[in-house]
Amino acid sequence: MSSMRNVILPTDFSPNAQKAIAYAQNLFKGNTTTFYLVNVMDGAVPYSTTGIGTKRMAETINKSLLEQSNEGLETTMADLKAQGIAEEHTFVPCSLKGSFFNTIEKFIEEKDIHYVIMGTKGASGLKEMTLGSNTSSLLGKVLAAVLAVPENYTFQNIDELVFATDYEVDYSEKGLAPLLDLRRDHNSRIAVLFLDEQRKGLSGTQITAKSYLQTLLKEENSDFFELDGVGVAMGARLFTKSRRADLLCLVAKKHDKLLDLFRKSETKGMVNHADVPILVLNQANF
Repeated sequence: MSSMRNVILPTDFSPNAQKAIAYAQNLFKGNTTTFYLVNVMDGAVPYSTTGIGTKRMAETINKSLLEQSNEGLETTMADLKAQGIAEEHTFVPCSLKGSFFNTIEKFIEEKDIHYVIMGTKGASGLKEMTLGSNTSSLLGKVLAAVLAVPENYTFQNIDELVFATDYEVDYSEKGLAPLLDLRRDHNSRIAVLFLDEQRKGLSGTQITAKSYLQTLLKEENSDFFELDGVGVAMGARLFTKSRRADLLCLVAKKHDKLLDLFRKSETKGMVNHADVPILVLNQANF
């Protein structure tokens, strides 16, 4: 990945979204970054509806949505300018219509996006983001890394990143780029965590994958840990908390237990409330 970053900041103009924007500015301080402030108008009515009356109604609805969207983006841009935008950062406001997922997915491909950074609604993780439940569908399905920032989280530093993994990924520099770039930017340590819920130990292929990951991460600023007999989502969260780490990273796969971090579960109080931002990489990039 080049040092030039392209980042989508989806916004619904909530305080939550504003906080994620502030986090992103701090995260990429000193790096040439283009931030696309994207407001998706997924309430827009397609014009293909028949009948002149419905067509007029659709036009009226869409016009008012576009006005609201443009107004919201203008206000956000004015606020950002008032607070001062770093010279290495460029903000591009975009009002887009369509379904949230398809619109973001297409935009990622068109603009060669590296990260999508958005606020979570706190208590119940990604499932109830202010940007609607469809946001969780981005995980593992879009090619860019998705970074979810908890509601009340303020950027400090990124001294340590936790990478929770099962050693069942074909690790590559390309796939890990969003994580490795952040580590390089912030000179962070990486704590790699393997969660062995069933206490099965590592298979031969997992041992090979682990040693390759060790090579990729270079020993001097990474540590490797194993936790067994604890649920994956719970273990990742507790470990991150105990290390006072600044970011939790995972690779999204289908049916991945780590994605329980974002789902309602019996241990509501525990898992749903992510304490630190979570960076989700897509397995398709490996």
